[in-house]
Amino acid sequence: PDALPLEFQESFDGLIFRLREIVKDLRPPMLSYGLKYALDGLADNLSERTHDTVQIRSEVRAAEDCRYPEIVERNLYRIVQESCENALKYARARSIHITGELTPRSIDLHVADDGIGFKEGIDLRLEDMVVNKHYGLAGMQERAGLIGAAIKFDSEQNKGTQIQGHWETKDSI
Repeated sequence: PDALPLEFQESFDGLIFRLREIVKDLRPPMLSYGLKYALDGLADNLSERTHDTVQIRSEVRAAEDCRYPEIVERNLYRIVQESCENALKYARARSIHITGELTPRSIDLHVADDGIGFKEGIDLRLEDMVVNKHYGLAGMQERAGLIGAAIKFDSEQNKGTQIQGHWETKDSI
């Protein structure tokens, strides 16, 4: 059989590579080791993907070997991931800093970037974000709501964006 044209083969290989990335991201393997390790791995992967043109750091402190319900870890990971993706895609950030503290009873996470920030007057109510096609921000709010976490967006044009998430267990000691 004739060989496929090189252009087609390269497109096909690129598609396969991207599909593998998507499948891998459905349940990040590092999440099996805990949220801290998954967030550190996310920062490393994003740095590698941007060829270190964007400084991405993860400085999450964890008390002991803190583990949380899978749904909590997965949704908080996705919130941080979306925050970072938005900073890369839309904010033209040159640095992204993931910080936080994991304790046995609570999780505090913070993602800050030095990008262009949100446009003036953006409405951060869930309904308005969906209507105005801010699906990433709406998704972050929905994920936080699913697990009973609080999320706060703070952004100023040309001064970057900060996204903070807080979750605490409802279990009694």
